[in-house]
Parts: sequence; C-alpha cells; structure tokens
Amino acid sequence: MVVDMILTVCCSCCYYYLLKIPFKMITWIFQQFVSLYNFFRRFLPQGGHKYHRVENDIESGLVDDTDNYRKAIEANIRFQDSQEKITALQKEKDDAITRFQDSQEQIKVLQKEKSDVLTRFQDCQEKINVLQKEKSDVLTRLSEVMGSKLRDNNPAITDLNDPNRPMKLGDQFSELYENEWTDAYSVLEDSKKLTEIEIIEILIKILKDIYETCLADVSQQLSGHRSTVHGLSDDEIEGFIKAVKDSIKTNASKYIPLLRKKIASDSSSCKTVVQYRDCCLAYIESCVNLCYYVAVQDPPMVIDFVTGQIFDKQSWKEYTRSGTEVEYVVWPALYLYKGGPIMSKGVVQPKETK
Repeated sequence: MVVDMILTVCCSCCYYYLLKIPFKMITWIFQQFVSLYNFFRRFLPQGGHKYHRVENDIESGLVDDTDNYRKAIEANIRFQDSQEKITALQKEKDDAITRFQDSQEQIKVLQKEKSDVLTRFQDCQEKINVLQKEKSDVLTRLSEVMGSKLRDNNPAITDLNDPNRPMKLGDQFSELYENEWTDAYSVLEDSKKLTEIEIIEILIKILKDIYETCLADVSQQLSGHRSTVHGLSDDEIEGFIKAVKDSIKTNASKYIPLLRKKIASDSSSCKTVVQYRDCCLAYIESCVNLCYYVAVQDPPMVIDFVTGQIFDKQSWKEYTRSGTEVEYVVWPALYLYKGGPIMSKGVVQPKETK
C-alpha cells in the first residue's frame, strides 16, 4: 500500500514538472517503477501483517537494498517461528505441570490406599495371631481335659512328665528299703540293743502308721470338698472332685513338710513314730514323702503288709533264708492299685527248714 502511494506521487510529480519530457520517457520510467514494485512484492508472502515491522524499517531507511530486505524478512520469519515454538513449548510445559500435579494427587491417593491396606493387613495379622493363640490354648486345654479324662481313675495311663508317677514311686520304694531303712536298722541295733525281729517290727510299724495316716488325710480332704456339694449326684460333681484330686496332687510338695511336722509332733496318733523320731528321723521323713504320693494317686497305690503262708516269688523276695513258707514280713510290697500289678516286691523271711 505504501509502495502504491509512492508510485502515484512520483508519477504525478513527473507529469507535473516534467511535462516537457517525451511521453515515451515517462512511460519507460513508469515501467521501471512498476518492475521495482513487483520485485519487492515477490518477497512479501500472504499474511503480510507479520512483516509490518520490516516494512516500517524500510520506510524509515533502515533497510536500503533487496538483500538486506530479504535477510530481514527471513530473520523475522525465524523469530516468529521461535516465538511459536516457545509458545508451544510453554503450553507443553503447562500441560506437563498439570499432568505432574495430577500424578502427584494420584500418588497421594495411592499412598493413602496403600497405608489403609497395610493397616487392614496388620489388623488381620493381629487377629490371626490372637485366633492362633486362642486355638493353641483351646487345644492345650482340650488335651489336658482329654488326658485328665483318660487318667481319671485309670492307672494304666500316666503323665510321663510327673516325677512322682507310679513307676518312679516303685523305684523310690525299693530305694527306701535299701538306704534309709538299712540306716535306721543300724541305728536301732546300736542304740537300743534290740533283736532283729524287734527292729524289723518297729520299722514296719512306723511305715504302716504313716501310710494309714496319709490315706486318712487325703480321704479327709476329699470328704471336705464333697461336703460342699452335698446333695448333688456323683455324675454332677465328678469334674469338681477330679479337679480337687489334681489340686491335692499338685500341691503335695508344699503340703508334705506340714504333714511331717504333724505326724512327728507330740500330739500325733503315730506313737511309734513319736517314740523313735530322734533316731530314725531321715527314715520317717522319707516314709511320709513316699506314702503321701502313694495316697494321692488316682486310684491310690497299695502298700501290702500281709502275705500268705506260702512264699510267692512273684510279689516277694527272700530276706536271709530260703524256704517255701513265710515266717514274717520284713518289707511290704507295693501295688499299682488294689488287685493291680506289682510295682515293687516286698521282702519276707521264710521259715527255717528243719
């Protein structure tokens, strides 16, 4: 538009001031202007509004030739392209920031979900641990109940963890005769000037009195507990009495020291024990310990002080003589229960064969 105006003004001036110039000359000059105009227009692409800054530079004299004009246009194009790229990159940056923020929000949501899942997992794990412990406790109680049921009044089944089970008591009964009985025999023989039969009778009497006292004591304890549930049937109180028996046996080690003092006291009904307590104390204490554990077994074990006239080698051993007929008992036999198997053989003195 500016170029058109320049051409119009130039033509007018030439026509006004150079009227005397030949018409052909004027036409040639006009053609040159048109050619120049067309030359410049080739470098102006569609949308020429992008290049107003370059045209302004040309009009102001900053660009004075075709090459500079072309370079300015190319520089402006590159500038515009850079601006467009910057704008596009800025938009991509904004989009990336938006996506990043969205991702951050999603990460926070996922982390919260993860935390919730871990919390639920820990709660479930704790519940599992509690249930497993409850299961273990129930199985333990069930095992104890079943074991107790099986052992209740059933001597064939014993608790192998019990150091005072019948088999062990049988061994202790034999050791009592071999050790404490022998020591007490020697003391009585040296200090009292008694005969062999008298000493044997004293030691057997001590054991028998203690055994009977222990049986009576345990029976009295059970009777006391039975009286608290008097009027109920045996089936109804069966579990209670079994628990009482177990309690008596469990607390035996704490009760035996008290029972020793009771049996050896001056007010004791065991007169033979009181009479010989000073010289046979170790024997007496061992008898109390063993007899009480014999009495608290379920059913109680049996100490047999009576033998037949004929020597029975299945349940008895010979003392100092051999023979077929029994003269007297030296040491009693121990049975698992009344009428049950032998746990420790007794000792008898056969009659002297003539």
